[in-house]
Amino acid sequence: MARRKTAVRSDQGGGRAKRRGSAASNTLALLKSFIEANNYGPGMVLPTERALAEKLGVGRPAIRESIKALTILDVLESRRGDGTYVKSLEGLRKGWPAKVELSAKDFSVLDLLEVRKMFEPTAARANEAQLRRIEEQCIQVRDSSDWKDAAECDLLLHTAIIEAAGNPVLCELNGALTRLLHRSREISAARAPDRTQMLDSHARIVDAILKGDGDEAERAMLDHLHRVGLDLVSDRKR
Repeated sequence: MARRKTAVRSDQGGGRAKRRGSAASNTLALLKSFIEANNYGPGMVLPTERALAEKLGVGRPAIRESIKALTILDVLESRRGDGTYVKSLEGLRKGWPAKVELSAKDFSVLDLLEVRKMFEPTAARANEAQLRRIEEQCIQVRDSSDWKDAAECDLLLHTAIIEAAGNPVLCELNGALTRLLHRSREISAARAPDRTQMLDSHARIVDAILKGDGDEAERAMLDHLHRVGLDLVSDRKR
């Protein structure tokens, strides 16, 4: 794998040192800019957490949290014992907010999103008996009167998709995560994500399931969860 060594430039160190103690949101924006400014591409390895902290003038915990956020957004990939690699730059381009706003609780929700991305895409398949329920839940999300109602219907839609996969272990896992899933949607709703884009994402997922196209359903679910991740790191409010 290609590795890139980036020297610390003297004209940057002073200004960045003043940013020590910056919030995680600022660190995430700094890390994004660092990747873009130094022309990192897929397969290239980033400096260590310690080196990044020194280059960006922030603490290592903030670097670690920002790497986690970009990993969940499929921008980075952490390989145990081998470093952090750039996976794709698409996540930095697709709907990236002008400003991000993160708090400690957001990282627990991002952790939950990481788990969702492990099993929901592959669960985006259905048998004939489940198709009508999925379609009805999608319509209920569309017809919801407010964000609170939409969040509840969204949870029921994703549950219907998971249960349609016919895997009892997935159903148990989803049930165990219900409380956290409710909290995740409350946070998403409070940030007022783009309703039209959310509905379009759901329509694409459900349309693929109704057509029996499991591969497209999986891709659509991954794209949808990527958008959820962007909403969680954005500062859009109602």
